Amino acid sequence: MILTFLKTFLDYTLDVLPYFLIASFAGALIKTFWNVRFMTREILSKPYSFLITATVGAVVPVCSCSMIPLARTINDLSKSYAPVLAFLITAPVLSPVTVILTFGVLGAEITFIRIASVCIFALIMTFLAFFAGPKELNPFVVKEFTSAGDSKINVFLRSFADIFFSTGRYLLLGLLVAALFKVFIPENLVKDFSDSKLSYLVISLVAVPIYVCSGEEVPIARSLLDLGMTPGQAVTFMLASTGVCIPTIMVLTTFLPKRIVILYAISWFVFGALVGLVSDRLILSDHVRKDLAS
Repeated sequence: MILTFLKTFLDYTLDVLPYFLIASFAGALIKTFWNVRFMTREILSKPYSFLITATVGAVVPVCSCSMIPLARTINDLSKSYAPVLAFLITAPVLSPVTVILTFGVLGAEITFIRIASVCIFALIMTFLAFFAGPKELNPFVVKEFTSAGDSKINVFLRSFADIFFSTGRYLLLGLLVAALFKVFIPENLVKDFSDSKLSYLVISLVAVPIYVCSGEEVPIARSLLDLGMTPGQAVTFMLASTGVCIPTIMVLTTFLPKRIVILYAISWFVFGALVGLVSDRLILSDHVRKDLAS
C-alpha cells in the first residue's frame, strides 16, 4: 500500500511539475512588470474599472487569502463595490498558475469551463453590486511589487522564488492529498456518491468553507476524477474550494458591508454547484454524441 502511494504521488508530481514551472515563470514576469500604483490611481476612477480589476485578478498570481491587501486597496479607491467584487471573484481561481496547471493536468475542456464560467460570474456579481449604492473613498497607501532601484532581473528572480516556494508548498500538499485519495478511498464509494443528485451541492457546501490554496486544488481534482467523480463535480470542487474560505470571509467583513460579504459567500456556493451541474450536462452529453457517431 505504501509503495502504491509513493508511486501515485510520483506520477502526479511528474505530471504537474512542468506546468508549474511554466506557470511560476509567467507569474514572475507579471509581478516584475506590473505597476500596481498606476492601476489603483489612474484606472479605478474609470466607469469600466470593474473590467480592469477582473483582468488584474485573472493575471496576478494570488490566492483567496493573499489577494486581500490588493482587494482592500481597490475597495478604498473605488466609487462602487463592483471593482473589488470583480477582483475577488477572478483573483483566486484564474491566475496564470492555476490556468496553466488546469490545462496541463485536466485538459482544455475543463480549463475553458473554468475561465468562461468565472468571467460570467464576475459580470453578474458586478452588475448586482451597482445596486448597493455609492461609497466613500478612503485613500490607501499602495505597496508595489517592485522597489525603487531594483533591477528587473533581481525582481524577476525574487518573484519567481516567491511564487515557486510559496505556492509550491501548497501544491505539494495537494499532491499528497491527491495520492492519499487515490490509494485509500474505495472507488465504489466515490462512484456511489457521484451518482447522487445532491452531490454538486454537497461538494460545494463542503469545499467553500475550507482553505485550498490556488494550484493545490488541481491535483486533488485529478485524483477525484481518477476515483470516479464526473468532470463537473471536479469543477465544482475546484471553484468552490479556491474561490472563498472562512479566513477570507472573516477578513472581508473588516472593510466590506456584511450584506456584500454574505452575498459573495453564498454566491460562490451556488455558483460552484451550478457550474458543475451544467458542465456535466454539456461534457457528458457531448461525449455520448461522439460515441454514437463513432
